[in-house]
Parts: sequence; structure tokens; C-alpha cells
Amino acid sequence: MESQQKKEQFEIKQEWLVVHGESTAANRVKEQGMIMSEQQDKQGRGATILIRVIACLIILLIGFGGFTFLKGKKKAPAQEKQVERALRVEAVAATLQDVSVQIVAHGELRSIRMVEIAAEVAGNIVEVHPRLQTGEVIAEGELLFAIDDRDYRSDYESNKIRFAILKRDKEISAKEFERVRTLFEKNKVGTRAGVEKAEKSANSSADRLAQVQQAMTRAEIKLERCKVFAPFTSRITSKKIEKGQYVAPGKIVLGLADDSVLELEVSLDSRDVFQWLQFVKNKHDKPATTGAWFADVKPVQCEVAWTEDPNNRAIGILNRVSSFDEKTRTVKVVLRIDSRQFANQNRPIPLVSGMFCRVAIPGVSMKQVVELPRWAVSFENTVYVIRDGRLETVAVQVARVQDNKAYISKGIKLGDMVITTRLVNPLERSLVQVIKTVSSEGEVK
Repeated sequence: MESQQKKEQFEIKQEWLVVHGESTAANRVKEQGMIMSEQQDKQGRGATILIRVIACLIILLIGFGGFTFLKGKKKAPAQEKQVERALRVEAVAATLQDVSVQIVAHGELRSIRMVEIAAEVAGNIVEVHPRLQTGEVIAEGELLFAIDDRDYRSDYESNKIRFAILKRDKEISAKEFERVRTLFEKNKVGTRAGVEKAEKSANSSADRLAQVQQAMTRAEIKLERCKVFAPFTSRITSKKIEKGQYVAPGKIVLGLADDSVLELEVSLDSRDVFQWLQFVKNKHDKPATTGAWFADVKPVQCEVAWTEDPNNRAIGILNRVSSFDEKTRTVKVVLRIDSRQFANQNRPIPLVSGMFCRVAIPGVSMKQVVELPRWAVSFENTVYVIRDGRLETVAVQVARVQDNKAYISKGIKLGDMVITTRLVNPLERSLVQVIKTVSSEGEVK
């Protein structure tokens, strides 16, 4: 590019010289000088490049030589012997035992009898029990309230008087009929029409007497219904009555509860009922049932505790299966609690109706199972055992999980050392070091 520019400049100068009359010879001399100067410049640049390349090669050779020298001086590191590290774990020796199942459920206590009292006759309330208030307990047979009975007593007394009069009329009519009939049949005195008339009069008197007797009985019943007594030792659950108030028949005025026996209805998983609940069996060791319903449950003693205070507890008796819930697929069973047991507890607040309670129902026993902590069994139902000092994963069958314990029915043999330390994806056949062992007697070694 540079030579092309010089050539163009030379041609321009040549034309300028021709125009101004300069000689051709002088121009040639100048041209040759310029060409020689260009050749010298090219030779100088080539020499400079060659020197630079040689210098770079020398530097690389020196660096390579230094690296080789230093590498020869370096000593190989000492080789340390590889030692496998053991997992430090806790383990338990597997023992076979029979374990009683406890089916745990929750429910709300209720009184065995809840009665609503309604007025059976109309009238004004003239008397109420002095402690007729919600929450009060009134003994059986005590008067709850009384309705003004003057109208009913008057009706009863009037009917009683009429009854006495008509009773005498009936006796006279009957005697008259018997006299007329005897005269006609034996002495042929009188007529058949006279006998029938006397009989009709006697029947009419008997009918009036029966009607008055029924009216007197109804008046007596209404009179009795004016006073309402406690049908059992009752706790007042609701009150809609006051002295002087007018009540009509059928109006509910009181709610009563019998707390002598409490009931607790709880829902159980149908699988637990099928596997573990105890039923009454016949002589052939089969559940005793008389139809298309559950057999009678075995009346076992169950521990019932208030969820707010686990120390507030009582003993309940399993009573019956009440229903099967088709929506939740659960079986509802009922326990009964005799309140007399609270008398010996000397507690100001025993178990009462409305409390939410926890119940533990004894079930059948699990036969020859291994008890392990719940965390020792994975969600895939596997455990880690120690064999020949190394970890192995073993699949097991869990019979039941109860109180943070897992009970294994298959997969573990008697005496197997089962790892109870929580491990996260350990390598199979890893070396294991046991730092604490629990023997079959439960002693720590």
C-alpha cells in the first residue's frame, strides 16, 4: 500500500516536471534514489522481526529449562494409609414379646339421660323449687314446680259428688229392674214392656255413672299433673319458668340431666376395630352375633382422661357399638362411666358432661413382636441392622404404631442388633461402631 502511494506521488511529480520543463534524466536519478531507499527500509524491518522471534524463543527455552530443573528438585508426598471410618450408632437387641394393644380415641362426655319437662296442664305457676336454677342438682322426688290447681280440684270435687249420687241412682235402678223382672217371670205380674223399661232405666244410670267416673279420673289426673316432681336426681340444664308465669300444655319449661351414669361415644378406625377390638365370643371361639350387626363388645375397663387435665381421669366400661359412619368409614363405640367412683377421688371438678376426653381401649394382644422406637423404622418400612459389624437395610412388616413405638411382626430375628440412631441415607455395608447397646432386659451397656 505504501509503495503504491509513492508510485502515485512520483507520477504526479513527473507530470509536474514535464509541465514545467524539467529534464527526464534528472527525474530518473531521483526515481532510482527513492527505490533504493525503499529497499533499505524493508531490509531493516525484516531484521528487526527476526531478532524479536529469536529473543522469544530464547525466553521460552529458559523458562522450560527452569521448570524442568525445579520439577526435578520436587519430592513426591508421603503416601498415608487409607482407614475406613466407622459410623457411631446406638443399637438395641431385638427381643420377641407379647404386647397389649391400646386403641386411643377422643370424644365428648354426655349424660346418659337428658329429659325435657313440659307443662301438661294450663295455669299459673304458684310454686317453684327454691334451688330451681341452671346447674343445680335436685334429688329424686323433690317438687320442681306447681301449677294453680283450684279449677282442676273444683272439677274433681264436683265430679266426685255427682259420682256418689249417680252411684246411688244406679243401685236403685238395678233393684227396680230386678224387682220388675222377678214379678213378671215368677208371678206373671206386669208386662214385658215394663221389664224392658226398667232395664233401660238401669242401663242409663250405669252409663251416666261411668261417664262421671271417667270425668272424675281425668280431673284427678290433671290435678296430679299440677305438681311436677324430679323423676331422678337431676341436674338442671335449662330453665324457662318463673313463679306467677302462665304456662300452656306442651310448653317445655325445664331441661334435666341424669349424671349418675355418663356416656362417652368415640369414633374408631374400622381397621382397628377389625384387627384389635375385643368382642364377646361363644363356645366355638367365634364372635357372638344374632344378626346383621356387630357382635357384643367385651365389657373391658378403659381409662378415660380429660384432655385439659390428664390427671383428671376415671374408669369406663366398653358398652356397645352405636353406629357405623359410612362417610368417614369409622365405627362409633360407647363407654359408660359410673359417677359413684368420683366420690372417692375427693376432687372439686370430676369428669362431667361436656368434657372432651381421651380414652384408651384395651384390645387384643400382639403376639411375638419386636418393639422399636418409631424413628428407627423408615417410611418405607425398613430398618438398619448390624451384621458382621456392618450396616444392612432390612424390610420389615409393622404390626402397629403406638405411643411412639413401632411393633415389628416380620423381618427381624431374635437377637438382631437394630440401629436406633437417626441416619440419613447411609451407605450399604458401611462399617458400624456401637456406642450404646440396650440388652433384652432393657439394661444399657
